[in-house]
Order: sequence, then C-alpha cells, then structure tokens
Amino acid sequence: MGKVIVLTTGGTIASVRNEATGLFTSGAMPGEKLVDRNRLDLDIEVEAESVFQVPSNAMDFGKLMILRAKILERLTDEDVLGIVVTHGTDTLEESSYFMDLVLDCRRPVVFTGAQRAPSDEGTDCYTNIRDAVVAAACPDCAGLGVLVVFNEGVYCAKYVRKMHAFNMHAFTAFTYGQLGYVDKGQCFLSQKPLRREHHVPTKAFPLVEIVKASLGSDGDVINYLTDSGAAGIVLEGLGRGHVTPRFMTAVQRAVDKGVHVVITTTCEQGRVHPVYDFPGGVRDLQARGVIAGHDYSSHKARIKLSVLLASGVDSSQDLREAFSV
Repeated sequence: MGKVIVLTTGGTIASVRNEATGLFTSGAMPGEKLVDRNRLDLDIEVEAESVFQVPSNAMDFGKLMILRAKILERLTDEDVLGIVVTHGTDTLEESSYFMDLVLDCRRPVVFTGAQRAPSDEGTDCYTNIRDAVVAAACPDCAGLGVLVVFNEGVYCAKYVRKMHAFNMHAFTAFTYGQLGYVDKGQCFLSQKPLRREHHVPTKAFPLVEIVKASLGSDGDVINYLTDSGAAGIVLEGLGRGHVTPRFMTAVQRAVDKGVHVVITTTCEQGRVHPVYDFPGGVRDLQARGVIAGHDYSSHKARIKLSVLLASGVDSSQDLREAFSV
C-alpha cells in the first residue's frame, strides 16, 4: 500500500494562538501534530514530517533548496505516491512555482495552506490538507509538475495567484482557471499543462528585485539596485508593460552595466507586447535590451529569473527565449 508524505513548513495552517496577545504565532504547531489522521478521515496512509516552523514571509531561497532536497529524499522511497507541502499563503505562489522549476519528478508534489488557523471556527486547515493528500495520491496528477490545492481547486503552480487577503477562496489562476477539483475524497482533472521546464541551480541565488511602475515614478530605485550589485530587475509595468519616461535613463544604465531587466504587467490578465511607440513603451524597452516577460506576474518572473541565473542561464538570448512561453 502506498503512502503520502506531508512535509510541513509553518504558516497559518500551523498557527497557535498566543494567549498573551490574542494573536497567532505562525508555524508554532509541528507537522506531526498538525496532520491529525482522525480529522483527515482518509484510507490513504499519511506520514508527516516538520521541515520548518516559520511564517511564509520568512521563506527564502536557502530554505526552499533545503525543502527541495527533502522532497527528493522522500521520493527515493518507491512506496511514496506523492508529496504534500503545507505552507503559509503569503508566499505560497512563489514557493510552489520555484519548486515547479527545480523538481524533475513524475510523482505529484502538492502545495496547500490555510486562511484560518486550526483552532479558528470554520477552519479550512484540515479540509485543505485532506484534499491535497487526495491529489498527491491521484495517478492523474502525475507528471503535471507542482500543483496547488486550495478550497477544493487544483491549480498549476506557474499561474496560481493569491487573490484575497483573508477569504477562504484565496487562490485562483487568472485566464487559465483550475486544472480540476477535489470532491468527497476524489480528484477530478479537466485540463493539463502543455509545457514543463526543469532547471538545476548550481550557483548562489543572485540579487533580483521587483520595481513597480506607477504614475509619475522615477528611476531612482533602479539606479540603487544597479549600484547595489543586482543581477536582475523585474519591472512591473502598466497596461501592456509600460513604465514612465523617467524610468528610461536608469533602465538603459542598468542594461549597460549587465543587469538583466524583465518587463511584466501589473494587470491580472494579458501579456506584455509592443503596441505603442511612446517613450517607456514595450518597444522602447526592448530596443534598450529589456526582456519581455510575456504573461508572468512580477513575482513569478522574479522567481524564474532567479532560478535561471542560479542555473547558469545568463545570456540575453537564452533568457528571452525562456520568457517567451
């Protein structure tokens, strides 16, 4: 009989109320206590292991590489059907996509979390864990890359986004929608991703940051990052991927100094594309060596650029191709 491994990293899903403050201590509950087999009510064998006990705002690339190693270690057991990772929701979309890029395995790896702590009335903690375990044990989920299961929906890590700060329907995938859903202990899929990519980070993760364009903003932050040794800058542009004309001198300086600059859009749907000929438009940015970020959100583009650079993919042409799909 196969089993599912639940690796816990902290977050709201593992929070415990601090009686002194009335607030929650995120990640205080160890995974072995969080994964209550009686409350899960599943026929699937489940084994829990705590990897971290942190709020997800404390997650970083170093911890994610430790988590990656733990996932690969547990997958050496042929009896393991799949892996579930419990994670705080604030950075869940980034961590799950990171893992999608750096794991090359057919067995399902499923991220989940919760919007309400285990002790909260109406908590989504146990239903999300149960549904994630069901997906991790489902043969149809094999070979799809890293998945996110939340509020009964099954999502592709590449496109999933947190859309609500506290509502239990917290995640969605704009444009692409759910891959499927989990209902009463069964996982049903209606679509599958067409493309997968895999990279192996062999270098230290470089400094890559996001700069958001807004009305009247200038390039001072870009200059600061360039002078601070940034290897990459992701611009979150307006509309089709536009920045203010006041950005452009700093953008050109960054590219000239070897900084890889990617332009994305702040819009939830649609891709970056040259449409206009004004200063700060996509055509102007591309003419200066900026990489079009297609339909990646700024957070996903930052994760991808970081992984690519740490994996030795650092030529402008290779990076352009990598972001074209």
